[in-house]
Amino acid sequence: MKENIIILGSTGSIGVNTLNVISLNRNLFNVFALAANSSVDKLFEQCKIFKPKFAHLNEENSANKLIQLLKDAKLEVEVLFGKDSLCQLVSHSENDVTVCAISGSSGLESSIAAVKSGKKILLANKESLVMCGELFMNLAKQYKSTILPVDSEHNSLHQCLASNKNRSVDKIIITASGGPFLNSEIENFESFTPKQALNHPTWSMGKKISIDSATMMNKGLEIIEAIHLFNLEVEQVDALIHPQSLIHSMVCYSDGSIIMQASKNDMKIPISYCLGWPERIESGVELINLVSQKSLKFFDISRERFPCFFLAREAAKEGGSFPTAMNAANEIAVKGFLDENIKFTDIYKVISEVLNKHIKQELKTVDDVMHVDNKARTEAKNIIKKYISI
Repeated sequence: MKENIIILGSTGSIGVNTLNVISLNRNLFNVFALAANSSVDKLFEQCKIFKPKFAHLNEENSANKLIQLLKDAKLEVEVLFGKDSLCQLVSHSENDVTVCAISGSSGLESSIAAVKSGKKILLANKESLVMCGELFMNLAKQYKSTILPVDSEHNSLHQCLASNKNRSVDKIIITASGGPFLNSEIENFESFTPKQALNHPTWSMGKKISIDSATMMNKGLEIIEAIHLFNLEVEQVDALIHPQSLIHSMVCYSDGSIIMQASKNDMKIPISYCLGWPERIESGVELINLVSQKSLKFFDISRERFPCFFLAREAAKEGGSFPTAMNAANEIAVKGFLDENIKFTDIYKVISEVLNKHIKQELKTVDDVMHVDNKARTEAKNIIKKYISI
């Protein structure tokens, strides 16, 4: 029997790759619903191919445009819009699997609604775990939801840990490409442009995550994510730069063994792993040619070159509301850089200033999380205004 799947963020890179994997495994999956932010034309094209029962957009105007396009094409797809309807959609009794691929903090509410549905969750929204990791995982346990990580590093860890208990783990190591500025002179960092920062050497990603990769904040967020996903201490999670992006993570066991997972840097592999779990299904990606592959290299992460990574580690050690505030400040700082209101090196400065003012709080509810998030965003915006006026 086919599994019904809802894809949140279907027009983004994760959503598109998920649909590519589903296309190779039509006998296993049925696209039950597709949800996008505002990409009406792209969502319409997906509806024509996959014929979901529901389609969702954030705004009413976008929804009305899609309704007309579907009507003209004589396609029977029910169109919904707004946050409330999205949360109701992921809780639909006919849904079996939800792919949470809405980027940033805007994906938190729908991800939590998906968890409360008690179904299988393919989590590509790392911010959900950064903002409220303990709360999120407790809800998953309470509602008996299965959380499978789509992020390549965490998916790789899931595979490496599959046959072993966490208690025998000494530490885990996630890898980072080093981004576009790995070999750039540090004195040039201040003058880097958004166009340069978006030019990632090994992965094709959205704008926000590409900037996070350039600052290495992305790796810091992933460390926080790994702590919650695999119930580890901060000291047990580390990262190394691996420019080839073929080894995605390593698990170091207490007996001296290191288990690594390797594959081409293609998101269809972790997506297919999650969709098919506990079985393996077709991904459409070939094996690495080990004979022709150049030597693999690993480097420590430089604090001078990538201060955002170490800032994230400190936030993880502090715990409580610090990761939430850091994530919010980072989103605002990244937007400020993309809008060319601040310099590349100012991203770290904005986040650091927000955290220096932050007072640690316990996060018991989603409302607590959103309060911290909103306050940190306001602080970051005010700091950026000062930079603009200089």
